[in-house]
Amino acid sequence: MVVRRLSRVGLALVAAWAGPGCEPKVELKPGDPALVRAAAELFVRRCATCHGERGRGDGAAGRGLFPGPRDFTDAAWQASVDDARLRAVIVGGGAAVGLSTHMQANPDLADSPVLVGELVAIVRGFPKGQVPSVSPSDRP
Repeated sequence: MVVRRLSRVGLALVAAWAGPGCEPKVELKPGDPALVRAAAELFVRRCATCHGERGRGDGAAGRGLFPGPRDFTDAAWQASVDDARLRAVIVGGGAAVGLSTHMQANPDLADSPVLVGELVAIVRGFPKGQVPSVSPSDRP
């Protein structure tokens, strides 16, 4: 599995997986602080460029896209989508579920369901004002 430019903690979590069909060397549990940090770093590096750091769909790279990136703070949209769909979009990209091809796939996360779950938690937290936090040195 390849996860680009995560912190040492994130890389250690990713390296803990031996590969598809193998048992993890360490047990990764939802909410683990190191896992939450790795997901936050991943969001900032891959998602915030289009969706914005506050999830409003106003990231610099997303401004010229049509349709524009999803606004994760939209309560009506949040209520209309389940976590399985969010997971499918994160891993497979927009085209995998009939959405815009501008939403890039992240196939390297297919074998990291707990990490994808933390990304879903980030998306779910935006309407509550929860914003992923990473140190300045971890920003792209």
